Amino acid sequence: MLSYKPNPLILKVDTPVEGLMLQFEAFLNEAHRLRNAYASSLRLLVGLETEYISPLDIDGLLKLLDSHKGRIDYIIGSVHHVNEIPIDFDLDTYRRCLDSIPLPIHVTDSTHTDQEHERLGIFLDMYFDAQFELLSRFQPELIGHVDLCRLYTPDLRLHTYPRAWNKVERNVKFAVAYGALFEVNAAAFRKGWQTAYPGDDVAQVYLAMTPLMATKFSSTFS
Repeated sequence: MLSYKPNPLILKVDTPVEGLMLQFEAFLNEAHRLRNAYASSLRLLVGLETEYISPLDIDGLLKLLDSHKGRIDYIIGSVHHVNEIPIDFDLDTYRRCLDSIPLPIHVTDSTHTDQEHERLGIFLDMYFDAQFELLSRFQPELIGHVDLCRLYTPDLRLHTYPRAWNKVERNVKFAVAYGALFEVNAAAFRKGWQTAYPGDDVAQVYLAMTPLMATKFSSTFS
């Protein structure tokens, strides 16, 4: 498992929701000011990245998009939490997230290794199911770091968890069908990966479903 430096950003945990809303509105106002100022020389798109900690976030996003209708051009659909715990903040928090996931009764008498395998499988299922709900509800134009769930286990081959792999294929197929793009996120290199997000196995699923993109990809690197 990777060693990884904690997020250097200082979290302002005492910032109320109202303060965050004011900050977001200030961002929108400034973004649209810049769009108008530079309209003659460039086309500036204004977007937001989603979060899904609990169902409250889904409801909140619906209200946010409705109240700012016409001011947000695109959405980046991302998941950073599982079981309401961050999965990309630091390694200890990721482990706390895994430990918070209850095991089914039939696994509780098995070996520690088997229990950890089952727990990771449930974790992956929860991540990709949350992602699918975001896709279904909002159809975001861009899918952010689609496999962030294996940030600390970059060598994990998702197909070794058949339930999770089926969900990966379901999510990619659904997103491709409505025309979504998938983010290629180079932050993974900074975090110790050998590739950007997504990993090569997930990227191949996407390429297999989009022959034109696969052709362009092959031409670029041939």
